[in-house]
Order: sequence, then C-alpha cells, then structure tokens
Amino acid sequence: MSEAVPQGNPQTALAVASLLRRNKLLKQRYGIFQSRTTDFFRYKRFVRALESPQYKKKSSNQPDLYPAAATEAEARLIFITLIKSQIVIPVKKLHSDELKEHDLSPSKDYPHLLPSKQAQLTPDEYYVWNYNPKSFWDYATVVAVVAGILALVCYPLWPMSMRRGSYYVSLAALVFLGAFFVIAILRLILFLVSLIFVSGGKNQGFWIFPNLFEDCGILESFKPLYGFGEQDSYSYIKKQKRLKKRQAKKAKSNEKN
Repeated sequence: MSEAVPQGNPQTALAVASLLRRNKLLKQRYGIFQSRTTDFFRYKRFVRALESPQYKKKSSNQPDLYPAAATEAEARLIFITLIKSQIVIPVKKLHSDELKEHDLSPSKDYPHLLPSKQAQLTPDEYYVWNYNPKSFWDYATVVAVVAGILALVCYPLWPMSMRRGSYYVSLAALVFLGAFFVIAILRLILFLVSLIFVSGGKNQGFWIFPNLFEDCGILESFKPLYGFGEQDSYSYIKKQKRLKKRQAKKAKSNEKN
C-alpha cells in the first residue's frame, strides 16, 4: 500500500504537471477561458494519463515526486494536489444558448469556458491548465529575436556582400507581399463577378484560394486552387467534422438507451 499524497505539495504538483502537460491520453482541446485560448481536458482523461507506462516508469523510479496511482483513490489525491496548487482549474463548458447569460459572443472555432466554484472530480468534468512550461522552441525564439536585433544594430559593420544579400532578400519580400495583395484583390473581384453572373446571388461564388484568409497553416492557405462558396473552406470542413462527431456520439448514446 502506497503512502497518501500530501495535498498541496508544490514539488509533487509541478513534477506531475510537467510530465503530463502534453500527454496524448488527455485528448486536450482548445477553449476560450478568460478571453484567451487554453487547453482543457476531462478528469477521466487525466486518470488514464496516470495509468500510462510513462507515468508508471517515473513513479517506480521517483515515488517521492511521482506518487503511485494504482487505485482511483490515489489518482484523486494526486489530482487534488494539482488543484490545491492551482495548476489546474475546474471549468464549465458553455452551450450556445448560455452565452448570452454571461455576455459572451459565440466563437465558431472554440467553446467558451467559465470557472466552476467547486471541483466535483466526476469523469466528464472539465479542467484547464494554469501551467505552461517553457519549451525548447520558446527559448529558441527568444535567442533568435535577440540575435536579429543585434544583427540590425550592427548593420553598419556588415561587409558589402552581406548588405547586398539583405537588399535582395528585402526586395524579394516586397515582391511577395505585393503579389499577395494582387491575389487578394483579384480573388475578391472574381468572387463578386461570379455572384452576379454565375450563381445568381445565391452566395455560392467562385473563389481562387478559398483558404487564403482561413486560420490554418501556410501551405493549407493555398489549397485547393479554387472552390465555390464556403464548402471548400478550412473552417467549413472543420465545422462539418465536428458536426459528424457530435452526431456519432448522439447515435451511440441513443443505442445504449
């Protein structure tokens, strides 16, 4: 029988949070909490992460920092430690009809989250992280920014070959930016013309690069080459995938009932 986890122990809480913060078993999603996007997860997913081989290995090697979670009671104690240390915060996911009650505007991409007054530790209860450890890329970004500033400050000391190279790079960037604005204006003109002469005003106009201004990656912004209406847009496809998942969950719940 393992020893009880001391509630509120900051060392244990930080160690467990650092290990499981990006664990795939949490199946984390983005939500809007206090006007910013953050990861949130269900309590039952955290319990599954405690049962992972990664955590069990750490627990066997360093039981003081990573307490055993062989039973549900032990898992609850570990999670209470994180709550006491304010590393995780219980939240409630709002439905669309509840947004007006809290003066919140709906978001097509992320659900709104509100803090709960009390943690119940039920399987489907939601929690957000109040802990974001720095990654390698965070430090690399800081180093790159500082190096870039120092390089610009020392521009008068650059050899002529480097100055000439920077000139060509800046010129290429201006050409790319100009081409982007030309494409944006051209696609808008084609869309308006297609609304009038092709679709008859049914809002199914022709787009070139329908994902150009969508919230997606750089390569995805230029795929596909063309499309009609919003059916080929990244946000619409993402919305349809979420709708299919909801319908599948409802169908499963109906079958069980």
